[in-house]
Amino acid sequence: MSKKWNNKVMAKMDKDDLKYVIGRSRKLFKGEELPKVHGYEGEVEELVIRQPGEIWTDKDGKEWKQVGSNSKVRTETLMDKVRKSLRQCPSCNTDMDPSYLNKRMMAMRGMCFDCVHEYEQKLKDEGKYEAYEKKTMLENELSFLNDTKSKLVESKEHIINDPKFLNEDGSLEQWNIPNKEELMKDLESDLKELETRLSEVEENLTEYADMKF
Repeated sequence: MSKKWNNKVMAKMDKDDLKYVIGRSRKLFKGEELPKVHGYEGEVEELVIRQPGEIWTDKDGKEWKQVGSNSKVRTETLMDKVRKSLRQCPSCNTDMDPSYLNKRMMAMRGMCFDCVHEYEQKLKDEGKYEAYEKKTMLENELSFLNDTKSKLVESKEHIINDPKFLNEDGSLEQWNIPNKEELMKDLESDLKELETRLSEVEENLTEYADMKF
C-alpha cells in the first residue's frame, strides 16, 4: 500500500470523524440527543438549553441562574438571605450603615435608629410617649433583673456543691471555698432583695398590659 494512498484514507477518515462530531454536537446543543454515560446505571439528568437570565431549581432544590450560554451561578443562598436581613431594617426595608446607634436600636427595638426616632416622634404627637417610655424602662429593668437572678442562682449552686477542678494529670481536686457560710448569707440576701424588686416591676407593668404602641 503506497504512502500516498494511506494519506488519502486517513484524510477521508478524519473528515468523516469531523462530520460525525459536528453533527452530534449540534444535536446535543439543540437538546435532540442526550450524551451516553458509561459505567453508570442511575438516572441521567435531561439536557436543557437555557437562555441567559433564566432561573430554575435543580432536583436537589438548589436555585440557579443562567448568566451565559455555557455558564450558571447560584442565586441567593440561605446565608445570603441571613446577611441581607442583618443589613436591612425590617421596618423600612433599607440597608443600614453599621453604626453603633443602628446596632443598638436593632438589638433593643428591632428597627434602625431613624425608624425608632420617627416612631417615638409619632407617639409624642399622639400623647403616648410618656407611657411608652415608662413601659420600656420597666421592661429593660425586668430583663436585667431576670439575667442577674440566673447568675446569682448559678453562683449559689456552684458554692453549695464545692467546685472541682481538673488537674494536668487528669485527677480532680475539690476546692473548699473560704468563708462559705458568709458568701451564702450574702447571696441569699441579694436574691431576696432581687425577688422583691422583680415583683414590684412585674406589678408596675400590669398598668401598661393593655396599652399598644
